[in-house]
Amino acid sequence: MRSARMTAPPIPFGRAQCADAARATVAAGLTWQACVTLLHAPHPYVGAVAALLIVEATVVRTVTAATRYAAGCLLGVAVAVPAALYVEPGMAGLALVVFASVLLARHEFLGHHGLHLPTTALITFALVRGRHPAELVDHLAEVMLGLAFGLACSALLFPAVRVRSAERALERLRSLLAHHLDGLADVVTGRGRPREVLGPAWRHELDTAVAEARTAVDEAHESVRWNVRPTARRRRWHLDRRVLRALADVEEQVCATGRLLDEKPLVSRAETPADAIDVVPRTEGFTQPYARLLRTTALCVYDCRGGRPHPALPAARHAVARLGRPGRDPSAARAEDRNLLHHLDAALTCLTASVPTPSRPPARRHHALSTLRPTERR
Repeated sequence: MRSARMTAPPIPFGRAQCADAARATVAAGLTWQACVTLLHAPHPYVGAVAALLIVEATVVRTVTAATRYAAGCLLGVAVAVPAALYVEPGMAGLALVVFASVLLARHEFLGHHGLHLPTTALITFALVRGRHPAELVDHLAEVMLGLAFGLACSALLFPAVRVRSAERALERLRSLLAHHLDGLADVVTGRGRPREVLGPAWRHELDTAVAEARTAVDEAHESVRWNVRPTARRRRWHLDRRVLRALADVEEQVCATGRLLDEKPLVSRAETPADAIDVVPRTEGFTQPYARLLRTTALCVYDCRGGRPHPALPAARHAVARLGRPGRDPSAARAEDRNLLHHLDAALTCLTASVPTPSRPPARRHHALSTLRPTERR
């Protein structure tokens, strides 16, 4: 009898998304209750909607969203009140309000919250034109309460720290770079072209990994700003932008090396086919050392974490310099070989630049010893 195993469907959201939804729910509920208690509003949906719309994943984003929301509402009131009081007839005033509010809503500062500018302007125009100023005041008060509770819940109710996701993205980028460098070493030893060994979309994978790592590191830095959790302060040292810049520069050099190997594969003279036109034969004095250097660079890339570099990094740079000397091997003087060595040396230079410069310890002050005074004998 066969046993059937039921696989659970993948969950489209994780713990971070659930936490964001919980903060927005609490903010909307508190806003609704506060508006009912303080403003005696029977259905304060305006404040609850404002609280829902401004709660973001990080405190910085929530403050930005609240600022844009408030700016849109205030600009809408400023546009609609003069038109409702002084422009006649009413259709002309309405047309002026719509035109001016839509034009101002297109400004890049407001972002997608610019939609609230014409909405608030139309509501304000209708209330002021209909002689209902008290309802306009209640409307604005609900919006302000929603913004206040949204900011408070985002800042105090377990604010997110996106450090682990950034570390995972950097680890994936390091692993991909090391894997592709090993693959390029296999290409050099004569196992095919890069698109045959690593796949046709290997450069796209690297570009995607760099973009994801850059986004994750930016979100992590943003999540620790204005964050009251102690975890945000303890994990700042993991978010070194120099490591990300070094890995991104290495990715550019790896892609350039792959393009060169796609155009002119490296094979030994004994393995060169007779009818090959775009294959440049090399001697073993270049292909084997170059393949070893690629694998050594893969080790250095995987060890690029912002601390001490891999012990093999200085030796690899010296080996690249020796391999590039014209007197070392006649094949190393070829233009293709020089280009390959140039990209490899640039990658190693990027890894060296990611090492933080050690700070100098403060100089010790040497105090001169006081002259010894002879003690009086008894």
